[in-house]
Amino acid sequence: MAQNFSTAGAQTAGVLLQTIPEAQQIAIAKELNIRLRSQFDDAAASVAVELVSSRVDATLRDDLLDVLKIRIESGFPDSVASLLKSFPDLSSCLVVAAVDYLGDPTIHTTNDFSTDPTTQFSSKGEQDELNSVNLDKLDPSNDLVLHWLRFAKQALSSGRTHEREDDIFKSALKFLSDTHRSTALAARDLVFFLLSSKTGQKNLAAVRESISSLISARDARLQQTLGYALWMRLLACSGEVDLSSIDLTDDSYWSPLLSGLRNGDAERRKMCLDILKRSVALAIEQEVLGAVACKDTGELPALPIVVALAKLACTQYCKLVPTSD
Repeated sequence: MAQNFSTAGAQTAGVLLQTIPEAQQIAIAKELNIRLRSQFDDAAASVAVELVSSRVDATLRDDLLDVLKIRIESGFPDSVASLLKSFPDLSSCLVVAAVDYLGDPTIHTTNDFSTDPTTQFSSKGEQDELNSVNLDKLDPSNDLVLHWLRFAKQALSSGRTHEREDDIFKSALKFLSDTHRSTALAARDLVFFLLSSKTGQKNLAAVRESISSLISARDARLQQTLGYALWMRLLACSGEVDLSSIDLTDDSYWSPLLSGLRNGDAERRKMCLDILKRSVALAIEQEVLGAVACKDTGELPALPIVVALAKLACTQYCKLVPTSD
């Protein structure tokens, strides 16, 4: 009977719960867990999730979670997150697994099943999905970080809060500095998603420190760009995050902005213009615009900072927008 489960679909589980004795349901769930380890199938996984989530059986639950961890680490974090969308308890357990792994990947050993993702395909579509996300094929450990970041983002996107969100957020901030582009961008997506929540508010100091560290990274163009992007995103969250603790009269706030406007490429200058606009709006909101305008940047002696920034902004805008003949 279990042979038909792999193609029956998720609806089969409901029928099983109503028509098959408890002992047989457990036997079926065990067999599915075993089969999913060697050949993953979404329909069979849906049945297994339904069967396991409906009863209290620690062994069954742990076995299924191990299978789903293997699936995530094999390159399919989005599909696992989708599979568990209606099962918050199982999803929460895997978010904890993501927290543990991302907190210190070096202390975790890779499952044998995840060392060769090509053995886990169940369809051509999944092969294409893996190819699209596995951008750093020569670094399996980085692939695992990437997959767990993607899973955490998708799992938390359901709108349910998690008690370990702070830990996930701090780990994602750390991986913004990763030298692998795919990992840094996955970390960015997770940070941006959580930034406008209470998690972002509680970790505002860490966000600002990350911005400063990223922008000051030498010979790391991606990290510098991510720093400005995070700065811009933070200011855009002013409605959800209290930014009153930011000292706009501090020279160190404006210096990176001046540098980006002067020395950045076209994209970075556009970002800096947006940061400038939002920063001036924040200064007005905090009623410190007068104090900011009287500041001396050190780079431009005796020239009020707002005037300096306005001139730089106008100059760079003219360079970016061609004039018509």
